[in-house]
Amino acid sequence: MDALLGLLESNIGTRQAVLLTVFLFFLPIFFFAYWAVKRGVQISLRPIAGFTAIKGLVGRSAEAGQPIHLSIGTSGIGGGLTADTTAGLYVLDYIAEQGAISASPPIVTCANPTALPVAQDVMRRAYHEQGRSDEFNSARARLVAPALFDPAEQNAAFAYAAGVMELIDRDKLAANVMVGRFGDEFLLMGEKGAQHQLAQIGGTSDARVLPFVNATMTHSLVGEEIYAAGAYLSAKPAHLSSLLAQDILRWLLVAFVIGAILLRTLGMF
Repeated sequence: MDALLGLLESNIGTRQAVLLTVFLFFLPIFFFAYWAVKRGVQISLRPIAGFTAIKGLVGRSAEAGQPIHLSIGTSGIGGGLTADTTAGLYVLDYIAEQGAISASPPIVTCANPTALPVAQDVMRRAYHEQGRSDEFNSARARLVAPALFDPAEQNAAFAYAAGVMELIDRDKLAANVMVGRFGDEFLLMGEKGAQHQLAQIGGTSDARVLPFVNATMTHSLVGEEIYAAGAYLSAKPAHLSSLLAQDILRWLLVAFVIGAILLRTLGMF
């Protein structure tokens, strides 16, 4: 282990070396989990009200003839917050697929230019898989107040929030869903949706924003729950395998900690 870390630290930073080492340990566990899921191992997922509510929103949107607005946050693709943006894209994958079936496409907004083409491609693939490529409209995914500099910079984030608030005021929406990376601007968008009495589902990994999520959302996704969006909504083998692998890794870490404590208590090291 020390030799591996030493080799990695000579080429990249200490933090990156530790993360890469953890990933290398996680990779075989993931492939084992994927093998198990493909062979019929059943995974029991605890109920999460937010994901259950998302599944019901598409039908409500189709009945009302009003779109769902989905915000995938202020971060983009390729940076340190890519996972948060990806969580929002997994939600989009489900909503777009169901929207293609029911002819009720969502409106998607993002603040980072790198997220826009990915969001458009997710929607395009959803329509293609349903045999409705001719109904796909790339304008349903919109870049609002682009954050051409640091996406976490407050002015850019609040400019994005202002654009989303105008959209909520202008368009008749069936629901407002916000999953991704957000800061203080989350409260502005959530409050605007609450004023219009929209069904709202939101989540972010930033602990500082969670009070705003709980205060304004009908259903909230807390912390790492947003990363389980693919498993809960699409239930594809790769997504389920990732959750199973994470659980296995957690149990291995717990067993390691308990074993280390016992050995230390017995004076064996």
